[in-house]
Amino acid sequence: MDGGGQTEFILDRGGPRRLLLASISDASAHKGGVRLPRLESSLASGFKRLHAGHLHSKPSGAARPGERIRRRFGLHPPNLGAAGAQLQHAAAVAGGILVAAISQAAHRVASVRPRRNSQSMPFYQTFKLPWNTGARTGSRRASRESAALAKALSARGHEYERGLDVRAAVQCFEEACKLHPESVDYLSMAAKCWSDLTFYYDVRSDRERQLVNLKACEYAGKCIEADPGRVLGHVAMCISKGRLALFTDNKTKVRLAKEAQQCAYDAIACDPTSDVAHHLMGRWHYEMAQINVVLRTLVRIMYGTALSPGTRQDALVSYRRAAELAPSRLIHRVEAGRLHLELGQVPEAVEQLEAALGCEVEDINSWHTRMDAEKLLAQIRRQPWTQPSLVPPHAQQQERELAAAAADGGTAPPASISTAALLSGHRQPEIVREVMLAAGNLQPPTSAAAA
Repeated sequence: MDGGGQTEFILDRGGPRRLLLASISDASAHKGGVRLPRLESSLASGFKRLHAGHLHSKPSGAARPGERIRRRFGLHPPNLGAAGAQLQHAAAVAGGILVAAISQAAHRVASVRPRRNSQSMPFYQTFKLPWNTGARTGSRRASRESAALAKALSARGHEYERGLDVRAAVQCFEEACKLHPESVDYLSMAAKCWSDLTFYYDVRSDRERQLVNLKACEYAGKCIEADPGRVLGHVAMCISKGRLALFTDNKTKVRLAKEAQQCAYDAIACDPTSDVAHHLMGRWHYEMAQINVVLRTLVRIMYGTALSPGTRQDALVSYRRAAELAPSRLIHRVEAGRLHLELGQVPEAVEQLEAALGCEVEDINSWHTRMDAEKLLAQIRRQPWTQPSLVPPHAQQQERELAAAAADGGTAPPASISTAALLSGHRQPEIVREVMLAAGNLQPPTSAAAA
């Protein structure tokens, strides 16, 4: 700014070229981007430079009317060549400023929302340029194959779950989680299957039951972190902590009961139409209604009235609500029938239990619960009842095949991995290979390939 209040407009012919080169170089990848040069402008100074070097034609004897006007007011004829050069110079400056501004804006956005697992690269390489289509196509192909394999593993895991082979289902869902670590569906199913091993036939110690539920809590926590707004993670966490509480000391039991209650509340808040969420709330009321005097005193000391003991009536309301939302789910019917029977409502109990026997056995939980329904109906009707084997049919078949192979001296089929081996980190790579063969020529996950 000069003394007359005007700012001098200074244009350096080397400035635009240096600015453009800096804006597309690796220097723009550094924090802060490219520093823009300070521009000082003034119309008065610009006119001085614009009129500098004008060619003045010598006046002729007879001046034209336009010439007389220019002489009278002191005007000079425009120099189009100089004006064009100045305009081109200004356009170069504007272009350099625009590129540098885009660079700064891009780096601000990248600093606010950094990409996960992104490698540092020059600024110009972050654009999807036409000659990078080959790399993008390969990446999309790998992503599609990964998604297809994860989907196939999940489908096979559900098949194993319906066949009551929980250990194989665990491995399928774990491999699917490795391919898509933020999938709520895969994480929640991995948590569920780990927790379902609590009452599996080869889990015989409380320590193993604690470990399988701790693994379930780990996957449930990742599921909630991936999407807190979905009900699946809260349901999985409620189941895992509720079962873990059964095999801990009294103080830990009370703490886990409080946390499980909060998970049930969160699940219902996420999806009031979730039948499993209402079932878990009913289960919580039922278990809390049966705690002994020592636990009731401990609850009162630790939480006061914040953790009130549940009642059978509240549990029945939740179970009936779950049965209304999913009439074909066996566990809702059996638990409602059990409570009706404990409350002395025999006709209602028989109705619920008979309806349960017509429902599908969808997993190991409903398989065990169906046995309870048969036992309760036998007690109501005063009929004899024999406890069936707790070994699932597929495991019984494997045992028969092993015994037959040993008797004949032939080659025994590969035995299913035990729950203890699962907890130790052992896996069956043939499970993933079978899924790959069924799904097509897909690349195996890293763990399966290493095995």
